[in-house]
Amino acid sequence: MTLFTMTNFIHRMNTVTVNHTNFADYNKLNAGSKSGILKFFQKGSKMNKILPEFLGQDRRILSNIFFTFLIFLVFLLTYRSFSPLFAEEISWHELDYLSWETDYAAASQKAKEQSKNLLIYFYAEADSLLIPNSTEERFVKAGNNEIRQVVYVLPQLQKPLPIAAACREFEQRVFYKQEVIDLFNNYILLKLPIDAVQESEVEGQTGTPVLDLPKFREMAHLPGLAVIDYEHATAPYYENLVGILPFLRAKPPTTEQVQTFLTLPPGTLTQRTLIYALRIHPERPLSTIGTFHSSLTKEATDHSIYQAKTGVLGHQNFGTRSGRISEELGLVSVSEICAQSWTDEGLFEAAIGCVRAWRNSSGHWTAARKKHTYYGYDMVLGSNNIWYATGIFVD
Repeated sequence: MTLFTMTNFIHRMNTVTVNHTNFADYNKLNAGSKSGILKFFQKGSKMNKILPEFLGQDRRILSNIFFTFLIFLVFLLTYRSFSPLFAEEISWHELDYLSWETDYAAASQKAKEQSKNLLIYFYAEADSLLIPNSTEERFVKAGNNEIRQVVYVLPQLQKPLPIAAACREFEQRVFYKQEVIDLFNNYILLKLPIDAVQESEVEGQTGTPVLDLPKFREMAHLPGLAVIDYEHATAPYYENLVGILPFLRAKPPTTEQVQTFLTLPPGTLTQRTLIYALRIHPERPLSTIGTFHSSLTKEATDHSIYQAKTGVLGHQNFGTRSGRISEELGLVSVSEICAQSWTDEGLFEAAIGCVRAWRNSSGHWTAARKKHTYYGYDMVLGSNNIWYATGIFVD
């Protein structure tokens, strides 16, 4: 029997339901107009009753000194535990032991010689008027849930994104983590400012800004991480960009997200970006845990190309497609999910949006969240500036 999920009648979605923890209770004032933490220490003053009577009138003074010392001790221990998070700045010389390269051409050559992927960190030392905050996230209450919406900011209201602060936060909160440093060993590391220029090979000609190169188009001139493949010499994506992690809306990724990004399976930029979007989803769907199969990936790519060419989302020719897969692998259960992005979205946000669309469909999410023997994912941009994503699974 051939199993599949149909989505012909599911169209673009611009919202997604997300679980949201309500922290409002932590900020409420109690009946005595004192915060919760002050009330806690106020209750602690009842310890006065157990002090020896011979202290007389001085017992209240001693009690206040005791609890003042206790507060100071708690603050000191907390500061020592979290001081790396509050550091104002991390200098690059503190990370020199990671052997960061600073020249794009030299780093690329080194990666090629050592057959290692090149990891580039594009950073910003100052905000740029050329990178405005053009979109914002909003959350609308709907019962016990919140609906996430992405809205465009009017040009006259746009302000430069705080990208410099985002980079400092990223360096302080992520780069010093040992679990991230351990993964860096698999890469040649290159750090470049977002305005870095690649020198021209023709004497007398002006160089080209690195982020203006066609391969970095999906970075949208934002700070972030990028990976170029120099490990798989026989693959079609060799020497091509295969991973992006831009700081959308000046929000740097978490340590866990960076770990996920650095451990994606080999593949093209579009394949790996869609897999990343699935793996970072809060519900941790399992469809990318099995074997990333080349035949299923080709079928997913071809069907995404078909949808992009026709501009129509659907499972056209699924019977033929599943028949080829079953004949090759000798298995009987083939399933497929499809989604499309909003118009004019970049690859990174479009991939996340397609996963949100799948989450809002019980049939799609049943297939996406399940662990399969083999899987394949890909997405393709149509001439209508809409991304079409496909996932195919075999059990």
